[in-house]
Amino acid sequence: MLTQERTYLPAELDSELIAALDSDVTESTIRLLYLESQDRTQVELPASLASILRQAAQAMSEGLAVTVRPQTRQLTTSQVADLLGVTRPTVVKLLESGAIPYMRVGTHRRVDLTDALRYLDSRREKQYQFIADTESDDEQPLSEVADEMLKTRAHLAEQRRQAARA
Repeated sequence: MLTQERTYLPAELDSELIAALDSDVTESTIRLLYLESQDRTQVELPASLASILRQAAQAMSEGLAVTVRPQTRQLTTSQVADLLGVTRPTVVKLLESGAIPYMRVGTHRRVDLTDALRYLDSRREKQYQFIADTESDDEQPLSEVADEMLKTRAHLAEQRRQAARA
């Protein structure tokens, strides 16, 4: 059945195919991939499908397995939680706050896959921006900054313990 999840192991992919898909292909030339039928008719693959194949080939060339899992366009709150890596109650809070658009089907909430992916991308961008904003101006390594923070927390905890004993 074509709509079932399936995992492909790296050994199942021909090394010549990996090399062909992994060559210096730009987004503008990625549409040059074709599928050939048994009667030798060639069909140009859409850029999105060619990109999927290239990503899968790259992963497999690095020794990783690739799982293909068909996804419906309308997701339940549990499916959104799995996609975002959060709990279902957190998803419900995000929906109710307006962070992710949703619709009601009876008493159930449904989220369009596009909206969930858009939220995931925006959250990732915010995380990257936060990391960039918190970099030390004096170019002190982050490990040293983290050590200083731990020492400060330990010092404050000791002060609280001493104040509680007094």
